Amino acid sequence: MSQHAGGGLFRALLHWRPLGRSGKKARRRLPVIVCGLDYAHYRVLTRLARSRRYIALAAIDDYPWHHGTQVEGVRVYYPSEVPSLVERHGVAAVVYCHDDDLAVFADETRERLVTLGVPYVRLSPDDEDIEAKLTSGLTY
Repeated sequence: MSQHAGGGLFRALLHWRPLGRSGKKARRRLPVIVCGLDYAHYRVLTRLARSRRYIALAAIDDYPWHHGTQVEGVRVYYPSEVPSLVERHGVAAVVYCHDDDLAVFADETRERLVTLGVPYVRLSPDDEDIEAKLTSGLTY
């Protein structure tokens, strides 16, 4: 294929839209971080995967054998990496399920999250509408 024809094909693909989609811009899903990796967190991750408003950017766990793995398509990070993720991705909230989930954060990490204005929102996997509960926990 000539270089000119390849460039035209590339430009055409940039403007292509699947059938059924309007020309409106899709609303960007807000990234959240899930703190913890037990069964309750797994259920929250699966609910977030179906959410239209929020997306799980990361899961947090301090066990070294979990670091870098994926749960429900979400990468597992160390607690110390959270401030960097917040700054790079504009995280809307840190989500947790149990009171002791936030104990993995060092005092410096907690202070940095407060400085960055990231709220902690408690979710239960049994909540019927996690989007509504998450939204109500955020302050704009």
